[in-house]
Amino acid sequence: MKKYKTIYIAGINRSGGSLLARLFDNHSNILSYPTELGFPSDNNFYEIIDSYAGIPQSVPSFNRNETVDLYKLLDIPIKKPTYSTKWGKEKSDPLGVRENYLEKNFYGTIKTNFDYDKFTTCFDELSGKANNIKEIYDARHHAYFSAWENGKYLKDQTHVVMQDSGGIYLTNIDDFYNQFEDSSIMYPIRDVTGYVATEKVRYARRYFGSRRFAWPQLPNYFVKNYDYYDIDAQVKGWLCAITRVRLLQEKYGDDGKFIIYNHSALTSDPKKTMETLINKAGLNYEDTLIEPTIAGTSWLGNSHYGPTKGISNTINKNYKKVLRKDEFNRINALSETISSHIDDINTPVNLLDIPDKHFYGYEMQKRYFKDKEKLTLYYALTNSTKRRYNISKAPTYSFFAIIFSILVRVVHMPRILKLRCFKGKGKQNYT
Repeated sequence: MKKYKTIYIAGINRSGGSLLARLFDNHSNILSYPTELGFPSDNNFYEIIDSYAGIPQSVPSFNRNETVDLYKLLDIPIKKPTYSTKWGKEKSDPLGVRENYLEKNFYGTIKTNFDYDKFTTCFDELSGKANNIKEIYDARHHAYFSAWENGKYLKDQTHVVMQDSGGIYLTNIDDFYNQFEDSSIMYPIRDVTGYVATEKVRYARRYFGSRRFAWPQLPNYFVKNYDYYDIDAQVKGWLCAITRVRLLQEKYGDDGKFIIYNHSALTSDPKKTMETLINKAGLNYEDTLIEPTIAGTSWLGNSHYGPTKGISNTINKNYKKVLRKDEFNRINALSETISSHIDDINTPVNLLDIPDKHFYGYEMQKRYFKDKEKLTLYYALTNSTKRRYNISKAPTYSFFAIIFSILVRVVHMPRILKLRCFKGKGKQNYT
């Protein structure tokens, strides 16, 4: 069976992990999924009915001598996924690719397809020979890339990239390192202002009905005045993740197993940063590592601010367009004790040089670092508040939200009709 070493980009939402996955995409020794792929949710602590960065995930356990449903174990759909063309009911494909659709190809179009029958046939054959969970995942990887465009992107790669926007909250990282030998975890740190700004834009677009459609764009004026989201919860979610990363670096060091890099270092000096990261992964640098691609074609990003060509180092210019002065002041008041100490130039980032007192909830996380149940619930509760809305008297812009949501629907009527009448032909990259 083909064996792969794993590069797991385990971050938090809106932290820049997608860009790194797309930079790895064109390396001759790397397979990079066109969608996020983490490990399954863990329901042993509480029943998970929602999905957000911070819910518990675990590397599954596998025993060859026990009968187990491997599709359920890995969260693989047992049947070929179908998609809805009903307005408001459209969803992303769980496999990230179907006819003329790629999950991470938000801007632009691409012709592609996925043979689900070939995927299941190949997975069943390979997984039947597996002796451990690593080999089960190797079977999934090989089957997936064999079924995508009839194996067009599958050559003789040695590494595979998995990326998940909640992966830093994996509950059994020790099991990952024990099972996935010679693999690495990479964590992207994004500056807190950029993190809050992109989250605010996301919530505002949902409020005004534009969702993640590339067109029409919601005017920044309305984004800037939008204040139904909880800015304190957003900042504290970022701070909580940084503290967890510090504790993981204390445990695993920076010898290549657990790597912290700064997103701003990647965008400002991509060649130097990618040289460091690819060497940490045990591979040689190639010039393709500074050109973000998806399925070998140029990737225009998935930013809420619009399409970007190549690696953009100017997105921070958008922050003042969507954040008010009082929001900047609040972000700074909550985070200045730690954000000012984080090196935004070099990679890897060393958090061990920063005194413990500057980290949010450090003593709490440190005390329960080995208590999986308590720490998992702590993370889940902390991050669940990020979806909290401030309830107050409806502002005057709520009237515009109704009008704009109707406009978005009218603009997308031709697309919906095309999808219904000509399956796979209409624009589907809406996520």
